[in-house]
Amino acid sequence: MTRRHLALIPNALSWLRLALALLFPFCPEAFWVWMILGSAASDFLDGWCARRWKVASWKGGLLDAVADKSFMLIALATFAMNGRWTVWWIPAILARDLTVAVAAAYTALIRSWVSFHSMGARWSGKLATAGQFFFLVTAAIVPSMIPMALWITVPCSIFAAGDYGLLFYQALRQRRTRS
Repeated sequence: MTRRHLALIPNALSWLRLALALLFPFCPEAFWVWMILGSAASDFLDGWCARRWKVASWKGGLLDAVADKSFMLIALATFAMNGRWTVWWIPAILARDLTVAVAAAYTALIRSWVSFHSMGARWSGKLATAGQFFFLVTAAIVPSMIPMALWITVPCSIFAAGDYGLLFYQALRQRRTRS
């Protein structure tokens, strides 16, 4: 199998996660945990395959990020619309994702995608993602444990938001010093 063909596999896994996101609101609650676990598995595998086979690309990373954020937002909103929690929790759970989205919008506005390119995956982001999946699995399986899961997930997301915010700030400062 050629390198070009291998590159299709991680992207296909990201597209699968995007499809799961779009189907999530229409599936019975009994399937939610399986969709969450499938999304988590595809999230892990797409990155692992891309790194292992050395086919990682910026476009593939962008597709991965869009699939991640879409799945999380749609799953969290679906749970909220089904009365599992209030929609006001969603921004706290997605603090890291909102920070990255604002950074992306700002770099697009100032036409400096190079600054955004320097914001690769970080361990704080991986921790936030793991916390988000933990939260969703907990909500699907043991709804009585949602408050405990929230106390684990939100600090991870806020910490990652600060980490990514600092990284973005440093990238912008470097850009200004080079100009």
